[in-house]
Amino acid sequence: MSVSISCDFDGTITCADTVDSILEAFALPEWQDVEAEWKAGRIGSRECLAQQTALLRVSPSELDGFIDDIAVDADAAGFFDDCVRQLTPVSVVSDGFDWVVRRVLSRMGVRGVPIVANRLVHMGDDRWSLRFPHSAANCGSGVCKCAVVNAPQKLVHIGDGRSDACVSDICDVVFAKGWLLDTRQRKGLSSIPFETFATVRAMLPELDVMTPAAAQRIA
Repeated sequence: MSVSISCDFDGTITCADTVDSILEAFALPEWQDVEAEWKAGRIGSRECLAQQTALLRVSPSELDGFIDDIAVDADAAGFFDDCVRQLTPVSVVSDGFDWVVRRVLSRMGVRGVPIVANRLVHMGDDRWSLRFPHSAANCGSGVCKCAVVNAPQKLVHIGDGRSDACVSDICDVVFAKGWLLDTRQRKGLSSIPFETFATVRAMLPELDVMTPAAAQRIA
């Protein structure tokens, strides 16, 4: 198949935003003040995540136990299996925590899929910090998805949120739900609505011949 697929994690593979869930469970209350600054546009998501991560108070074992209870899309593991079987390049590109992405994918039995995410670092005891190996100078996100999503094949992106907006604009076919779908429809941009990966799996064999115009008709 002559396509390359990038897939968001939080709210896409998982049923909820894992960063928000972890902050709600383990961060000092000040994390909400930082969130308000981000929502008001006074800081970028990278600065927001760095400040909020410093407010976490959780041991690695507690965090892992919490991660193991995170609900995932029932068809997501099958989607990755389909990509491997059809030799379709696929990666998980997230503006969340790599620690969480790796543990969840491992629990799902997903192996060998490239992961691009912010690096969550345990600093000892219950303290944490965040590193941004995939950031870009002209981008306020922790992971600049536009910079890491590139390939000679047709580009396909699957996502749901604000971190997926820019990268979706450079992709040929976009599967969207939630905030991303609402925003793209409001702007008149082509996208394929989905609620679960069952929709994506059903359309996977058609992606190499699908045009943006065809995706618009489906939407």
